[in-house]
Amino acid sequence: MRKGHVIFALLLLFSLLFLFIWTYQPCLKSITKSLNDTIDCEQSLIESDGFICESNSLWNERKRIFHPENERNKIRYPDTFYFLTNWEPTFHCSHARRIGARGDGGKWICDPHRLKARTDCLIYSVGSSGDFSFEIEVKKLLPHCEIHAFDKNLYPCPDRVCTFHQITFGDGIQPNNSKNWLTVIQELNHANRIIDILKIDIEGGEYSFFPLLLNSKKPTSHPRQILVEVHPTNVTIIHDFFDRFRDNHYVIFIKEPNLLSGPYFFEYAFLKLNPLFFRSNQP
Repeated sequence: MRKGHVIFALLLLFSLLFLFIWTYQPCLKSITKSLNDTIDCEQSLIESDGFICESNSLWNERKRIFHPENERNKIRYPDTFYFLTNWEPTFHCSHARRIGARGDGGKWICDPHRLKARTDCLIYSVGSSGDFSFEIEVKKLLPHCEIHAFDKNLYPCPDRVCTFHQITFGDGIQPNNSKNWLTVIQELNHANRIIDILKIDIEGGEYSFFPLLLNSKKPTSHPRQILVEVHPTNVTIIHDFFDRFRDNHYVIFIKEPNLLSGPYFFEYAFLKLNPLFFRSNQP
């Protein structure tokens, strides 16, 4: 009799154990995946220069998506509305967030929550023309970040939001009284710091500004994220503009039309990655 009770108890125990595993299997898988994601994010950390930590499987899926999209961007598609068929995003930021005013003035940031761990967070905003909605919202979201705003005209920053600098960016010769990129970051003692975000809108001046910035051989002078409005100009100049970003290891994570300005104006957002990201995983 006792032997029968023992067998019955064991069968009941195994039945309950099986029921538990079957019921909570999705949770167990989720926990296991979460642990694995935490353990195996070394590749993404290296290839994003310490910005993104995610599992190798997710990161390599990003790379598999990137390479064909990047190849398609090399093809020049003739189109009356140039950006309708040219230069599409090649990278996806899982928690990208639009910061600032709705419509014109707001910009997309790649995973701003990751900047909370950046104790030395540094943000530049060039050409805001007195609209500080972006800077105000960034300061609320990331109060520890140091924000510097620049414009050729004088627009004092809101109190305790940012530091304003009346500066015209150029090559130091043209336009008159201009300063080049390296001169500015050296004068502000930022030459050895990472600029986490450069937000810029200089009404077509981007085509002369960025070659100077990207030609700099000092690694820290290249911002990690660049948020820029691109204006219409000669197609050859536009292609050269985007090719320079690709040559300097930037991916496109946002492309947004500025409908207020018209079909030829687009907002782009770039993220700088380590050169290792751009190597194909294929043998």
